[in-house]
Amino acid sequence: MTEREALARRGKRLEYFTIGWNSLEGVIAIAAGAAAGSISLVGFGVDSFIEVASGSAVVAAGQASAVVSGSVVVHRSVIARAPSPNRRRP
Repeated sequence: MTEREALARRGKRLEYFTIGWNSLEGVIAIAAGAAAGSISLVGFGVDSFIEVASGSAVVAAGQASAVVSGSVVVHRSVIARAPSPNRRRP
């Protein structure tokens, strides 16, 4: 495993932890805000769910980027093997 792959894996784990943490935080904040009648606390909970949506988008983009990167590598290897019309022949 390369250093880049290890860092990507660590980043993905951190993002999953952040999504879980913000989900729990949102549920607790909304429940506590509803019980206390605090609009601010409910708003804080809603903001936590916005952060969950953002984190989910980051995870989804990372997975899409891995698929795209793989296809780019395949595409480049095909192009590298194809004869170029601009190459001079000996």
